Amino acid sequence: MKKKEISKILVIGGPTGIGKSKVAFEAAIRLDGEIISADSMQFYRETCIGTDKVSPEMRSRVVHHLVDCISLAESFDVSSFVRKAVSIAGQILEGGRVPVVAGGSGLYLRSLLRGVFTMPPVDEEKKREARKILAEKSTPDLYFGLNSADPEAASRIHKNDRKRISRALEVFMLTGKPISFWHTVRPEDSILKAGTPVYFILTRKREVMYNKIDLRVEEMFRSGWIDEVRRLKEEGLEKALLHKAPIGYPEILDFLAGKCGLEELKETVKRKTRVYARKQLTWFRKEEGTWIEIEDEVKTAEKISRLFLEA
Repeated sequence: MKKKEISKILVIGGPTGIGKSKVAFEAAIRLDGEIISADSMQFYRETCIGTDKVSPEMRSRVVHHLVDCISLAESFDVSSFVRKAVSIAGQILEGGRVPVVAGGSGLYLRSLLRGVFTMPPVDEEKKREARKILAEKSTPDLYFGLNSADPEAASRIHKNDRKRISRALEVFMLTGKPISFWHTVRPEDSILKAGTPVYFILTRKREVMYNKIDLRVEEMFRSGWIDEVRRLKEEGLEKALLHKAPIGYPEILDFLAGKCGLEELKETVKRKTRVYARKQLTWFRKEEGTWIEIEDEVKTAEKISRLFLEA
């Protein structure tokens, strides 16, 4: 492909443990592309084993952006992701290559494709004060507050999703208007600023997906996941792990505190990951993309690459 012919962006979404990273990698090789991660858990440098990051070998063969790009101690929200991803995609296109956005964070992908609302500038000191107040409250109290301030947002957010509840309340505290209002404001940033997205959503037979999840969890524990969490706890990152890290990290902290045994820990992580994958599938069913059922990652990458070029 000549540089001037490249204006499309390949986007690959789907639930956890389904094989997105391998498919994206193989597609990027075939399309002379670079990968932009849309997995919000892979942004953080400290969490490695439990986020199933791509191997150093894969990263040496294909450039991966937004992996290990920030610390757990830093703030990085959907708006930050969209701005960075749009900028990176534009740079990749200008270099005559194909951006391949891949990940399972449905909200991040939706925001990238449709745009994200933009709030007026907020004083950083007020933002810190608001976050301090919210951090001191229990999740049930936060959800009760959100129900009062923004019932529309509360109806869309699970009562245990502390991160999104806190974000919605923070917006209300800082602007005086609910986050549901800001979602109606015309977005300024989306992937369309860089190029035209071609979106594929991956799925797999459920029993195969569950089996892959179970095998992946076992491999994570064999690779030293517990030691990784123990080290991060000793480094003072326990609070960040509880609020920002994916399934497995809080559960391992419970194990280290003597609240459960090893086998119980493993089964809990497997079960919660399977439930999470089902929820992701439910989310993706609401999205507008071409569904592809994976049987073999390489063949799927070949099919997606062909369809992408034909689009």
